[in-house]
Amino acid sequence: MKRFKYMAHITGRVVGLVLLAQLAGCTRSDLGAGEGTISFAFEQDDAVRVKGTNSVRDDIGYTLDIVDQKGDTVAHYDDHRTVRSIKLKEGVYTVYAEDNNETPEAAKFGEPRYGGAESVTVKAGQNTPVVMICKIANVKVKVTDFEQAIKDNFPEYSLVVKPTEDYAGRDTLTFTQAEADAGQEGWINQTKKGTFVLIFRAVNRQSPDKRQIYIRTIADAEPGDFYRFSVKMNPVGDPSDGGTMFRLSVKTDTKEYEFPFGVKDQTRPLPVVSRADGISIREPLVTNVDTRNGQIKVNIHADAGIQRLRIRHEDATTLLKYGLPGMVNLGGDNDMAADEAQRAALAGLVAWGEGTVVGATDTWIDFSGLMNTAKLDGALLPIGNYSVDIEVYDFDNQLVTQTISLSVARDFSNGVALTSELVNGIPGVGAKYAYVTAKWLGSATPTGLGFEYRVRGSGDDAWQTVSVQASDVDQAQKSFRCLLRGLTPETLYEFRPIGDNLVPGSATIFTTDVFTGLPNLDFEGGEYGAFDGASDVYSPNVPGQARFWATGNPGGKYMGSLGLNKNVTLPVTGNEARTGTALWMTSYPVSKMGVNSLASGTIYSGTFGPVSGIPTTSDDQRAFVHYGQPYRGRPLGLKGWYKYIPKNIDTDIDGKHGDLMGQSDKCKIYISLEVWGSGVSSRPSNPTVVGYGELMSEATPNVSDNNGYVPFEFRINYDADHVVNPDHIVMCATCSYLSDDFCGGAGSSLYIDDFELVWDPEQLPAGQ
Repeated sequence: MKRFKYMAHITGRVVGLVLLAQLAGCTRSDLGAGEGTISFAFEQDDAVRVKGTNSVRDDIGYTLDIVDQKGDTVAHYDDHRTVRSIKLKEGVYTVYAEDNNETPEAAKFGEPRYGGAESVTVKAGQNTPVVMICKIANVKVKVTDFEQAIKDNFPEYSLVVKPTEDYAGRDTLTFTQAEADAGQEGWINQTKKGTFVLIFRAVNRQSPDKRQIYIRTIADAEPGDFYRFSVKMNPVGDPSDGGTMFRLSVKTDTKEYEFPFGVKDQTRPLPVVSRADGISIREPLVTNVDTRNGQIKVNIHADAGIQRLRIRHEDATTLLKYGLPGMVNLGGDNDMAADEAQRAALAGLVAWGEGTVVGATDTWIDFSGLMNTAKLDGALLPIGNYSVDIEVYDFDNQLVTQTISLSVARDFSNGVALTSELVNGIPGVGAKYAYVTAKWLGSATPTGLGFEYRVRGSGDDAWQTVSVQASDVDQAQKSFRCLLRGLTPETLYEFRPIGDNLVPGSATIFTTDVFTGLPNLDFEGGEYGAFDGASDVYSPNVPGQARFWATGNPGGKYMGSLGLNKNVTLPVTGNEARTGTALWMTSYPVSKMGVNSLASGTIYSGTFGPVSGIPTTSDDQRAFVHYGQPYRGRPLGLKGWYKYIPKNIDTDIDGKHGDLMGQSDKCKIYISLEVWGSGVSSRPSNPTVVGYGELMSEATPNVSDNNGYVPFEFRINYDADHVVNPDHIVMCATCSYLSDDFCGGAGSSLYIDDFELVWDPEQLPAGQ
């Protein structure tokens, strides 16, 4: 039996994700240096099921994410059933699984959801087994009974279960008498803080125009908990005046807890608990661990007058030992003398408004003694966050429970590096920069806000300081942000928030992203040779290095019998280049011996061919082009120089763009950063695009400088739904933007030179 109140634990259905050690076809000879493998299979243990559920879903698929120690997702799969094995570099990874089933619209009472996580260490040359248990991630609820007295006095009534009071989503569970009679069970997604809300609504038979309401928050809900609710009439009050008392009953396997509440027309507002300093009650009430000068005071207001006031907590490890009882009753069954007796017992810990609180519309509670002066064995309350509930029960029988957080901390909350977020469309942490943020905890905005940062493990004299601009301070959220620049790729850094006359906050660590350059972006290298089944082909790759770039040149040279026999992408120098060597791309039509094509000058990351015969259809011709090369970096943009002299579109081999005939051709330069998945070497038909940027241009102006070349730059915009590193890059420049469809203007010419990737946010083009 769990010790948390109100809850009974469900034993969840267990699904085992087995990362098998050896499967047929996985041999060490396929592994690279420092690599190992993990292989996937799912098993279901049907002997363990959700209590009270007679059926087990066998159709559950799981999304899989494999995350390295830097927090990067190195592999993602939409469905585990498509996965057999994966090759990974030696290291420690976390495998996350979450069921991918969409709750259907018809499922008004939700469905159980499953998930799990497990750490695995991959060793070079080995396969590593690991078993991961996927457990229930949401909470099961059921209304077992509305007592007969409720049926007799209310023509309409229901118990609504929601994640939060203001939640408006469709997975709101409404239990009426019909659902209770049918034994309806539901599933609710509790909040991250482990709470959900109950709302009892009823129409009084004597006053059918008045809807009565009661709201109660259930705290500390955990995945797999099972709540069974019943609503009972308590023989107190008179139903005719809407003042009937009820008891909300929460059952567990061994006990039943009952909580009285009153339902009455809300002629007066609910009681309110607020901070004395005017800050949102949802923000922690903080005292500085060094100065211990926090004012930890809350105000209570009840238009109907306070009938009972309670202070409750379940922190037996700290607060109870420091002298704060698990429950303090003010008012209610206590008379004024009892209240005063408690004052003496709690002196130095908690203080509250003078005299009895019973009947008062306003009072206050002050926890400053507990936070600033109370000691245990000579030690003050340690750094940490402590939750306390304040319950206000008024004379309209309305109960409000407000959870407050008491915090012993520095002047700042721990900073956060925006590793898994985007900032203005780019990753929050890159190879050479990082956006970091933090909050101050006091009521006044500090001056001199900024951050100190250094490579982790370097000395105290290695701290570098950067100040925060006024535009990066959010007064309402008490947060501030800063850009750290000039960082070293793949390096562990630590940083901490600072302010004038304040103790620096705690240090937080992050790792910079991968830096991966691209070869021969100035196009100075290149060679002629036999490539991809053709001879005398120009390749824009540096001789002796791995081939990264491809062109359509092998096809152009191979089709000599068709009258082409040309390289359509060539090096140029002298007055035709901006500096040294540039690339020139142009288009040639081909129509001979049953072959129709447009050979367009193009350079792209990937491979071509090899050519083994003259292709006669456009689909055969497309089959020679294989876009994409392995790549892990996340550059922010591309800049360079180009000159474009277009012709009007006069060729459309497949007849897809007849409406464009006669219009000016355009050139296109683009970068697409994509996730294909582990072990995938051919570009999928629908790859996950992590980031994309492009230049689409008509004719460039006729300028005398730089041999007619003009500068360009574009940023790569990243997808907020896929803040991960890519595994492939498709980068392309072509003289006809519809060249993939063999459409363009014969003779359109594009010159490119001196490309450069952008890695610093402040070097990005403005306004994009």
